[in-house]
Amino acid sequence: MELEKSYAQYAHYIVKQTIGKGGQGKVKLGLDGDKEVALKFVQFSKDIEKEIQIHRGLNHKNLIKLLNFHVNEEYTKRNGQKEIKSCLVYDYMKDGELYEQLSQTGPFKEETARTFFHQLIDVLQYLHGQGLAHRDLKPENILFQDGQLKVSDLGFATFVGGNFGHGVLASFKGTISYMAPEILVRQKYVGQCVDLFAAGVILFLMVTAQLPFKQANIKDQLYNLICTNRFDQFWAYKEKSGIPRFSNELKTLINSMLAFDPLQRPTISEIISTTWYQGTTISNDLVIKLLNARKLKIQSQQNKENLQKMLDKQKLQAADQNQQLTVGIGNFNRGEEDLTIDVTLKRELKRFKQTDVILPFEPILIFVKLIENKDKFANKINFVDNQKFKIHYWYLQNNEEFEMAIQLVQGPTDSTVGIDFQLIKGNGLEFYQKKQQVEDMLLQIE
Repeated sequence: MELEKSYAQYAHYIVKQTIGKGGQGKVKLGLDGDKEVALKFVQFSKDIEKEIQIHRGLNHKNLIKLLNFHVNEEYTKRNGQKEIKSCLVYDYMKDGELYEQLSQTGPFKEETARTFFHQLIDVLQYLHGQGLAHRDLKPENILFQDGQLKVSDLGFATFVGGNFGHGVLASFKGTISYMAPEILVRQKYVGQCVDLFAAGVILFLMVTAQLPFKQANIKDQLYNLICTNRFDQFWAYKEKSGIPRFSNELKTLINSMLAFDPLQRPTISEIISTTWYQGTTISNDLVIKLLNARKLKIQSQQNKENLQKMLDKQKLQAADQNQQLTVGIGNFNRGEEDLTIDVTLKRELKRFKQTDVILPFEPILIFVKLIENKDKFANKINFVDNQKFKIHYWYLQNNEEFEMAIQLVQGPTDSTVGIDFQLIKGNGLEFYQKKQQVEDMLLQIE
């Protein structure tokens, strides 16, 4: 079979590219017949055996599924070399991980973060109800599939009763930036409390795309502000460094979840009863659209990096050969096909830097929606170019003029559209708010 000759093979799986790396080994995309799976190659040990035993007894919609496991099976590389490997087989999470979403496309809005936080709390409530603590919650271990958050990697999971049934744990497990302070100072700890501390760090990360502090150590200047109840100073510093202003309800919840004293942190039932948690969430359909738009933006970023590599390579070739090759990169028939590669790539790179939203629709559909919904964002349309899919919104407020340009451009694939926003006249904060409103409207397109 030709497919089998093109890729490596493990047991009965076709092994494709690497999709992740962890402390235990590489994770690769595999094919089990027509089904895509994640193959986590590991060094078999008692810890892996424990992880398998724990995971096999679990079933929750927000917990990644362990489909199978193999011990000491033959792995055939593409070059024909053979090795013996052990492997855990999981559902493939096609929408990527939280770390990738945040690091490459920015933070979530409060409603979106709340929606995912509900799912995170729900699966933690399930694990704790099964007598388990995860102990390694972090954005790399939070994946997405079909609009649902999925917690993965139970390698550090354990029963909360501890080795002696006292209900406390002592192992130094986890990832430093998400560890509760009691673990960092090598004290005994309660598994549920450290999971909820990590969930508080992740909630902060979801709405800011940055960590609240380097580590929960009293010597850390930012965490010291939380330890000493100087929350106003903590948030003032963060807002000064560029994060948006958040609701007081969100700040109060995060403050309590990151408390130095585990007895001052809320329980899951107390978290669920908070005003912020009880706020509005978004539908699964909208979540899928948001994730798809972010996925396309990640592809756009990768395309930009590839373009930069091509440009750098072309410059080296031009220096060596004292000549330039030509290439055609079309964007809605902009007529750039005859430009030298250097000029074309520079324009492409500039466009990628200013493209904020990418959607899987025909440009005419989005353009019509922008015109139809004009009254939501402007007093009038000041300029329209149907050929270049460009439009200017204009309105007057408090005797101040505001004008914003919106242009549709080719996305990272043929069936996608990028949307460029540009402030022509007016206040920068107003521009940011209007841009967010337009983005929200466009994401509602069916």
